[in-house]
Amino acid sequence: MRQNTAFYQDDFDIDKRILQEAAARPGREDRKILWFSRPSGTCCVRERDVFLKDTRQHNTWRFYGEQTRDTVLAYLVELTGKEDGKLKGNLYELDYEQHFRRVIEKSVPADNYTLVYEHGERSIPAGQYFDGNPDPQLGKFERFEAQPNDPETLRDVLMEEQRSREKLRPGDFKAHVTMLHDNRIEREACRVVGKMKLLQEPNGPDKTRFMVELSPYFVRLATEKDADRLFSMLPYQTLTFSKSKDSFGTYALIDKGEDRSKGIRKPRPSVRAQLAAGKEKTAPKKAAAKTRQKEMEV
Repeated sequence: MRQNTAFYQDDFDIDKRILQEAAARPGREDRKILWFSRPSGTCCVRERDVFLKDTRQHNTWRFYGEQTRDTVLAYLVELTGKEDGKLKGNLYELDYEQHFRRVIEKSVPADNYTLVYEHGERSIPAGQYFDGNPDPQLGKFERFEAQPNDPETLRDVLMEEQRSREKLRPGDFKAHVTMLHDNRIEREACRVVGKMKLLQEPNGPDKTRFMVELSPYFVRLATEKDADRLFSMLPYQTLTFSKSKDSFGTYALIDKGEDRSKGIRKPRPSVRAQLAAGKEKTAPKKAAAKTRQKEMEV
């Protein structure tokens, strides 16, 4: 979440509550949770509900793949219990684009809802209105659940999902977070270079420079080191980062004579990374580090 969600990070407080409640339930289906991070918030829903057509969970999971270009990081959380008050379980990385398409293809219709109360439950058609008020006989309303028309088909779909996860190789959590961090900076470098290539005429205030605004999501999450690394990956000799007096954004600016056909500069692998890959050789001499120029306004 801290590598991808720039705004509304407090959504994660809701996610934590959902996970705590799910871990306390006895059913295995209740303890398999789909979670995603997007640039403006997070989402936490039961896997079972996502594979039921026309539910809120199903529609939400599909929406960011079908209707936006957001960078979405998706995972399956399999809760196994608690230890010393901390949740325990397994975390599976998902390819969100492939997964939401699989959800579209394999989801099962649901025609009824089960209304769960403090002392029991009752069923109603999915389209029928209910207000969540206490029931005179069943007591306080707790939640509702969509029910599949064909429970066996839903069970088969969920089992197929489980089998596909069991084939995955165990990962390294620290290495995974490092990869997310590196990818975030590289994506921004590619985005800036792509935007620079599309500009037809200098668009800076003085009309002598090209400029592209840095993503507000990137700026919100970036440390000083992240900004320096982005600067080093952009292939421009006259590059500066600057804030504008006319807006709240931060911009990358280059002189109009710059060659804008170049791609990003890939960072050299560290000696440690080379050794880890089995390439035990002397690291090449590093080029002089490029410093980031700063201006007050443009």
